[in-house]
Amino acid sequence: MKEIRLCDDANLDRVYTLCEHNNLGLEIQGFYNPALIGTEESKRLLNEYKNTLINFKGGKSLHAPFWDLNLGSKNAAIREATMNAFNYAYEVAKELGCTEIVVHNGFVPNTSFYEGWVRNATAFWKDFFSDKDDSITMMIENQCEEDSEVLKMEIDSVNDSRLKVCLDIGHAHANSNMKVEDWITSLGERIGYLHLHNNHGKVSGRPSYLNDEHLGLDMGTIDIKKVLELLEQNCPNAIWNIECKLDYISSSVEVLKNNGYLK
Repeated sequence: MKEIRLCDDANLDRVYTLCEHNNLGLEIQGFYNPALIGTEESKRLLNEYKNTLINFKGGKSLHAPFWDLNLGSKNAAIREATMNAFNYAYEVAKELGCTEIVVHNGFVPNTSFYEGWVRNATAFWKDFFSDKDDSITMMIENQCEEDSEVLKMEIDSVNDSRLKVCLDIGHAHANSNMKVEDWITSLGERIGYLHLHNNHGKVSGRPSYLNDEHLGLDMGTIDIKKVLELLEQNCPNAIWNIECKLDYISSSVEVLKNNGYLK
C-alpha cells in the first residue's frame, strides 16, 4: 500500500486523532511562518509537538517556512534569509524525527529567466547540502510556477538524491498553464512527494489568490481518479499527503479507500 500522510494545517490535536485512527503518517505545518525563527514561541511549539508525537508510529515530514523567501533570487540578502529559514526547518525536522522537508522555491513567474534563476538555485542547494547528511530529503513544492520546466531544470541541475519535487496538484490546477496530468508525466520520478487536494481551477472574474481552495478530493474539477492512476504509473514510490481543509480530510481519506489506496 501507499505511504499516505495527513497535513495538520497547524492543528495537530485534531489531525493526530485522524492519523492514529487510519494508521497514517503526518506532515507537520506549524512552523511555516518565518516570523517564528529564533523566538520563544518556536521553542514552545517544538516542545508541544515533541510531547504529542512521542508515541507516534507513522512517518513524519515538516513544511518549512516559505513566506517572502526565494532561493534563486539575485539578491544575496534574500538568499541568505532563505538559507536561514531552511536551516531552521532542518533543525526542527531533526528534533521531531522527520524524514522529509517541504519547501517552496519562491520563484515568481515573469520576473526571471529560467536559466539564471536555476544557476542561483543550484548554487544555493550545493551550499545547503554541503554540511547535511542523507537522513532528510528536501521536497520542492510548486506554488506559482506556470509550468513544470523550472522545477525540472532545478532538480536535474542540482542532481542530488536528497532533492526531489513535491507536486501540489491543487497549485498546478489553480495557478499554472499546464494540466495536472502533464505535470505528472513531465516530472515523472523526480516527484517524491505529493500534496493532494482539489479546486475549481482558474475561475473567470475571481482573484487568482482565491483559486487555491484546498477542497476535498471529492470536490472541485481535478479528475482525481485519473490523477491518482497517473501518479502510480509515473512516480510509484512518492509519498502522498492529503492537504485539504480540515473539514474535508475524512471524506478525502474515504476517496483513497474507495479507490483501493488505503485499507
